[in-house]
Amino acid sequence: MVIKVAICDDIPVIAKAIEDLMLEYDSSLFDIDIFYNPFRLIELLKENTYDLFILDFEFPNLSGIEIAETIRKNNYNCPIIFITNFKEYMEKAFKVNTFDYILKPVTKDKLYPTLNRAIKYLDLDDSKFMFTFNKVFYSLSFSEIIYFEKNKRKVLIHTPSDIYETILQTKALLSKINDNFVQVHNSFIVNVRYVKQISNNIITANLNDKQTVEIPISRKFIDSARKQILMKLRDFI
Repeated sequence: MVIKVAICDDIPVIAKAIEDLMLEYDSSLFDIDIFYNPFRLIELLKENTYDLFILDFEFPNLSGIEIAETIRKNNYNCPIIFITNFKEYMEKAFKVNTFDYILKPVTKDKLYPTLNRAIKYLDLDDSKFMFTFNKVFYSLSFSEIIYFEKNKRKVLIHTPSDIYETILQTKALLSKINDNFVQVHNSFIVNVRYVKQISNNIITANLNDKQTVEIPISRKFIDSARKQILMKLRDFI
């Protein structure tokens, strides 16, 4: 799988330096587009999608935050990495679900650990959850699935844009999913990538940039689920 990357910085030498570092990291892994004008990037977002964004934080007529807000309208979970001169700006940056920030100058020692985590986060095995319902075959990327909900014999598959159904026993479902999912209740299995908050008996998960959903945690699973979720999230931090 190739990762589509958008680099946006109005200083060409910086954008080119980031591109060179990424190609040195792995020239076959990244398909990189460079934008010197943030408005050009925003315009192309109407028809293009990217897996990873690397954005300067400051532009003459626009902020990186405004670009990120536009990205988040259509893609809540793609990693956004900010490049900045000032650490104090980062409190604002994390309000748009920023994956990380790097202080200038960008070097291998700063960029490569962040790329390692972003690649792991993007789940490059491209594995699918395949199922049938009413004689129709479906194939969904695991990264699209927020959580599974068991309702008697049915399994409801919740994604940011739709809810699908299939007939499957819990044991069979658990055998088909990947390691990013944790069972938190007899009726709920959640994708840790969407977890926003864990309380005593509720998980809050992101549906999109504005909406969340509350998923119950049962006493039976509370200790194991909390431990598993925190361990898996640690891989992305």
